[in-house]
Amino acid sequence: MKKRLIAFVLAIVMLLLMDLPVFACNEKQTETYELQLLFGEEYSSFDSKQEFKMLMSALYLCSEQCDNQGQDKLDFLDRRHVRRLPELEELNIKNSDLAECSHNSWEYEYIQLSRIQNRRKKLLVKTVKTVFQFSFFDGLFHDGNQKADSFSAMLYYMHILSDLLADNPSASDASLESGNVNPFSGSASEEVNGNQPGFTPEQMKYADYSFYSELDYLHRCGMAFKVIGPDTLQTGDSKEDFGMNDPPGWSQKRYDDIIDVGYLYHRCHLIAHQLGGNEDQKNIMTGTSYLNETGMKPYEEKVANYVRKTGNHVLYRVTPFYKGKNLIASGVQIEAYSIEDKGQGVCFNVYCYNVQPGVEINYNTGDNNRADTIYDDPHALPFAVYKADENNPDLILEMNKHLAILFEDHTSSRIYISMMDNIGTVAEKARNIGLKGEKPAQIYKARKECQYEYFNILKEHIPLLLRKEDFFSKVFYKYR
Repeated sequence: MKKRLIAFVLAIVMLLLMDLPVFACNEKQTETYELQLLFGEEYSSFDSKQEFKMLMSALYLCSEQCDNQGQDKLDFLDRRHVRRLPELEELNIKNSDLAECSHNSWEYEYIQLSRIQNRRKKLLVKTVKTVFQFSFFDGLFHDGNQKADSFSAMLYYMHILSDLLADNPSASDASLESGNVNPFSGSASEEVNGNQPGFTPEQMKYADYSFYSELDYLHRCGMAFKVIGPDTLQTGDSKEDFGMNDPPGWSQKRYDDIIDVGYLYHRCHLIAHQLGGNEDQKNIMTGTSYLNETGMKPYEEKVANYVRKTGNHVLYRVTPFYKGKNLIASGVQIEAYSIEDKGQGVCFNVYCYNVQPGVEINYNTGDNNRADTIYDDPHALPFAVYKADENNPDLILEMNKHLAILFEDHTSSRIYISMMDNIGTVAEKARNIGLKGEKPAQIYKARKECQYEYFNILKEHIPLLLRKEDFFSKVFYKYR
């Protein structure tokens, strides 16, 4: 009886632990965002540079290391001649300490682990000095120490921003016949091929046509093509006819505080029901609420409104893109062309991202979990707060302090002034979110939009300013 009681208690404890939120940083996610923020559109040319790997190894040990992980990063830095490195046990913290120790302001002191926290930050600064060859004399007679410290702080805050964005950007890009699509960065869709569809002259003459690809060996739907006209609008099968058949990758969950409709997944029609799409497995894929409502719906309505208004016909093609054997598509390409007026009324070619801000999706299986682990964490530095100041800081305020130091020689330049003006605009917007009694999901969506807007401002301006800094350009642009 005693053994059964102990087993029962252990089972209850395990169940409780399974429900506890676990703070976990995504190393690949961080590196992808850091590359874009440091190098802009050229980021893919620098991911294999040893100097960048050194910076990311040190940033990991400063911001992401926990539970005895990271010895390989220390060994790599040692081989790259970063001197007087601490032992792993001198840096190690628990996962539960990450938010307060490594996701607060650069100057914040975590009293419980202040000595370890200090070592972690010193390691990052030391690596920055090694990579950019800041010498002892730079610190004595120049601004080397300040530059190294502020560059380190900038990397540190960029990491917090990447955790707030909480998406896996490497899962959302695509290689299309007409060119590559960039990873998701806050916009639900991206133009492809200059927004020009790829229909052939013969296809542009179609008056009546409908085609759905056969399901592949994983039961995934493929390209769907239809001529949309007044006679096809809302003539598809009744939605009830489709029943509850689940497309591949259907692993449904609710996220009521971050998604307006609660549920993550929709049975997304390639050819929308309002355009005459059928309730058939060949026309249905597992898509996120964001893909369905924010990505595809505006284009579907544009076509439907045009046809209702003019009575004309539109060539319409939707192609889902899967990576390898993934059951969940990374996104869909939508092409449309109005026939009678030769594209004057409707003409577009876009890629819509199958993502959900704040949710991590396993595209291979469809499994998903909340990814935004530091959102509203009381121990982490918030992205934006109402009336931010030194006593009530947010990430935008803290980052601005170090950008001013790092780029002090360029504060009167057009690039810097433009960056700060744009940051000021998004900061005002972000800091006033939630003051009008919005629902939690509405607040989350608005904050996420501001975070991506902020990310894109930094991605546009910081690489241009860094190229003007000798210490940075001599290392990363010396062969260009």
